[in-house]
Amino acid sequence: MSNAEQIDYWNGAAGQTWARMQERMDAALTPVTAALLSLAAPQLGEDVLDIGCGSGETTLALAGAVGDEGSALGLDISEPLLDRARARAEELLSEADFRNADAAVFDAESGFDLLVSRFGVMFFADPSAAFGNLHDRMAPGGRLSFACWQPASENLWATLPMTVLADLLPPSPPSDPLAPGPFAFADPERVHNILAAAGWKDIVFHALPFTMVIGDGEDPVASAVHFNLRIGPAARVIREAGPEVEPVARDALAAALAGYVSDGVVGLSAAVWLVSARA
Repeated sequence: MSNAEQIDYWNGAAGQTWARMQERMDAALTPVTAALLSLAAPQLGEDVLDIGCGSGETTLALAGAVGDEGSALGLDISEPLLDRARARAEELLSEADFRNADAAVFDAESGFDLLVSRFGVMFFADPSAAFGNLHDRMAPGGRLSFACWQPASENLWATLPMTVLADLLPPSPPSDPLAPGPFAFADPERVHNILAAAGWKDIVFHALPFTMVIGDGEDPVASAVHFNLRIGPAARVIREAGPEVEPVARDALAAALAGYVSDGVVGLSAAVWLVSARA
């Protein structure tokens, strides 16, 4: 997608769906959030910028870590997600701030000590320009920590639904693996080159495999099916295929996901890169 397409997409039905699914998504990504925050190590009094903050999970955690003497600003292009983030901040009496802005051209402030992103940076239309701009927003020696997905082949949560539904969905044209999207940053060599060209240094990649819990509760399989019909690569193509596809897709997913129930939850393998660097 182009940047304009990304903005349209995340301010439409997709953004509204992700806002409604906030608790489920945050729960599924708990291992990533914990590891990312540990790597970022926010300190009292620091000024932090959170890119692609979504519904605010990481921004709120960062605001708590830096305290009243610091600041946490979350940027996102999705107003539905930002509305949810602001509501959560108000409920928690958090000083976290949220702004609708494109990180690639954001220039309202500078001097940040820490830049964090949980799956926000892979959607940059021009990642080199975006990371260059963000580098300019940092204080000298400022730190960067972000999470991005490893290749789709390492992420069964993404590939299993598409494999199960392959015969039900219309064929998709070949996609550009480097185009903005969930797996655009899967190649660490490419990402390293982008960051280095933008002025970042001391770039390190940390592998994090984990089990992504997509279904729980009294009926974990039904919970997992609902998750897949609303979030992830399969959800969009099912919507675009038409309403007659969803009932058949629901049955096919339920049959496949039943084999992944363990200890009362449905968990699928996942893997991310945790990337760290300095300005």
